Amino acid sequence: MTARATATRLSVWVRVLTAFPLGYAATSLVVMALARLLPGDQAQVTVTASLLSFAIYAGLVVLVFAARSAARALLTTVLIGTVAGGITWASILMGGRL
Repeated sequence: MTARATATRLSVWVRVLTAFPLGYAATSLVVMALARLLPGDQAQVTVTASLLSFAIYAGLVVLVFAARSAARALLTTVLIGTVAGGITWASILMGGRL
């Protein structure tokens, strides 16, 4: 196996691991942030955020596999999760919706 083939396989594996377990975690954090930020009744907001999670996750998977490099895909996914987690954490500290 050539070095190029090994690099390609590694890139694919990094993208798969970024898209599925890490993408799922980032999507969960985005949904938590949405559920805390969207206006409305708590039950309706929870259902709305949960339904949006399917589109968010699908978009994140597409983003990961469309990125120019596996490193950029990984960095983008971590950044999305970090921002969403920070928003959720700040909302909890400020006494937002639980």
